[in-house]
Amino acid sequence: MKKRFARRKNREAIDVDITSLLDILTILLVFLLKSYNASDLKLDLQRNLEMADSDARAMTRYAPVVQVNKEAKVYLNNKEIGRLPASGEMAVLTEALKKAKKGIVDDNQKKPANQQTNIDLVNLVFDKEMDYEIVQRVMHDSALAGYSQFKFIVKGNY
Repeated sequence: MKKRFARRKNREAIDVDITSLLDILTILLVFLLKSYNASDLKLDLQRNLEMADSDARAMTRYAPVVQVNKEAKVYLNNKEIGRLPASGEMAVLTEALKKAKKGIVDDNQKKPANQQTNIDLVNLVFDKEMDYEIVQRVMHDSALAGYSQFKFIVKGNY
């Protein structure tokens, strides 16, 4: 046996107030847009390294990351490569950066032109109390390895 339901002949339009829903969606959209970061850079900070502050919002791209902490320990892509000497070059850093550059060049040969990594860029992270002499020495060692563009990674205040 089939039951037949009587259809209503007088259909009325139902009013639904979606103002509060739209308010919530707008707030959610603003929150998501504020917290979105399109940078492909992922950075794990080393211990005893306090970053300088910045108000700039320009994003950086992937490149080798050189970090120097308060004890003058130098890390390349999160691997400790030694301590900065009291003066002069750090040949270990220069050689490690040359190897990193060679790896980037090899990777770029396998990628299409629009996905290639900039081979002249190195990202630098220093403790905020670092002497400028050390910053200059690391930049010099990076330049000896063939890097001509430097990005200083700092902590954002926004």
